[in-house]
Amino acid sequence: MTSATALAHRTVLTVPNANTFLNTVRQMCGAWLKEKYCTEVPLTTGQHHLDDTSLLTLKAAHDANGSEYAVRLLLRQDLIEATWRTTVTAVRTGEREGGLACVDLECFPNAGHTVHPGKPRLVRDLVRELEPYDGLSRLSGNALRVTRDQVARLVDVLCDPARQLPAVVAARPLRPDPLWSERAAQTMQHIAGDASSYLLWDVPAVEAFRAAVGESHRVAPGAVRTFLPEVDPAWAPDTARHRYLANGRWADPADPAWRGVARRVHALCLERQLPEAMTQVSFPDRTAEQYRQERRESMDKAKMLATVPAPRTGEAEPELRAEVTLLNGLLEQADKELTEAERTAELAERTNTSLRGQVQGLLAERDSEIEDHLISLDRLQKAQVEADRLRLLLLRQGRAQEVADATAALPGIPASFEELWERLAELEHLTVTADRRVALDLDEYPMARTWAAKAWTALGSLDSYAWAAKGGFNGGFYQFCLQPPAGAKPYPIKQVAMTESAPTMEQYGHERLFPGPVGLVEMQAHLKLGARGRIAPRIYFLDGAKATTGETAGRLVVGYVGPHLTNMQT
Repeated sequence: MTSATALAHRTVLTVPNANTFLNTVRQMCGAWLKEKYCTEVPLTTGQHHLDDTSLLTLKAAHDANGSEYAVRLLLRQDLIEATWRTTVTAVRTGEREGGLACVDLECFPNAGHTVHPGKPRLVRDLVRELEPYDGLSRLSGNALRVTRDQVARLVDVLCDPARQLPAVVAARPLRPDPLWSERAAQTMQHIAGDASSYLLWDVPAVEAFRAAVGESHRVAPGAVRTFLPEVDPAWAPDTARHRYLANGRWADPADPAWRGVARRVHALCLERQLPEAMTQVSFPDRTAEQYRQERRESMDKAKMLATVPAPRTGEAEPELRAEVTLLNGLLEQADKELTEAERTAELAERTNTSLRGQVQGLLAERDSEIEDHLISLDRLQKAQVEADRLRLLLLRQGRAQEVADATAALPGIPASFEELWERLAELEHLTVTADRRVALDLDEYPMARTWAAKAWTALGSLDSYAWAAKGGFNGGFYQFCLQPPAGAKPYPIKQVAMTESAPTMEQYGHERLFPGPVGLVEMQAHLKLGARGRIAPRIYFLDGAKATTGETAGRLVVGYVGPHLTNMQT
């Protein structure tokens, strides 16, 4: 299982029609369970053992008038590889407001087992029947067709401040492509309920959309863009928030990047907070009340038998047998309740542990970001002061036109690793042999923009070092960053590591063999793009620009850009 948290999937649906909302959810859950267990499943309040490994619990909540306004279905499956817990909660928020439905899938892997949680099929069934909305956007099982005259409506949907979920916009390729169509259909089905999806149907629609949102936010034929909430087409830098996958990658049979669209959408859903109406609903524990009532009745019978005057020898056996039977029943019931309570407490503790780990990871990530921002602000301030002084000197020399020409079209920082890879030619003194696909996979993560910016800075620093080495600088890259020569671009020294530990190389050294000037070369020197976290990307390079020969003479070789490799602390 790749997730560090027990919650593997979450879908929250907003339903405009609440008249038959709860009944529809109950019926859809019943149909789902019937198909799953090949039999009719009771949907009455209480606990139901469906088989030796599955326990179904149903709860209902009623308002002051006695009307049902919320239901919850919890299916727990204690299997060999893991314990799975599917929770469906439906809350009627009012006749006008509609209702909310939430499907959570939790996974608790057992020791020695690796599991890969998927999205419950029930979600797609609920989307089909409930017809939910996200602001102005209707959620559907397949992409909604957008023609030229419907583009204005699509732009309204994208810019709608009430939209909370991603909106995936695809544009049909210029020529029919079965692979493209198959991947697009699978993706739209996988994100049903978690994002709205739209398909620009033809070239006129593509051109109309381009004219409406501008060049920066366009979706070219065959491309797919995932629009996050709060789209601002008037501000070009906003486009970096909305991941773009061009037709070349989407239609490449060997490129799995298309799967990242659904993964990214599902990851965003896990980060979404539950609506207040969903968190405040309280379900009475009818099962516990039922158990307590049964216990009281059994104990009353046992006491009654115990108070009957002792008959003659031999005549007491039936009464004693009845009393023993009752007491055994009480013990069995108590044992069942205790076992269930222990199992529930165990899962609750595992959930709390995973949540604590998630919170700690977020706090560490925040601290790392703050530190990175402070370093960037310091470097920016120094660069700004230097630029202002140089500009003033040029102006005093009457070279105003040179100043204007130099600042006319300054390149920005890449907003993604895909954009970074397209600009590698700008780094004249680097040879990048790293696997492009491994690097581009980093674009799926929320921190991708920050990592790509840091990677560009890191590669720029390596390029600056290679240029300095070619010009006579004698030290290694660490010395270059520690005491940079004039005009150099050093990388923060705390994020530079020139070697790996001996135990790491002994056990995981094979992971640090990358394409070099000739064949595979061991690379230990690396730059840190993320200080903490599970991914914490790294850039590995071959130190010593002067040592390379042949086609790479005078050029520094970068062999890896990607997630943190295995070490002794992994």
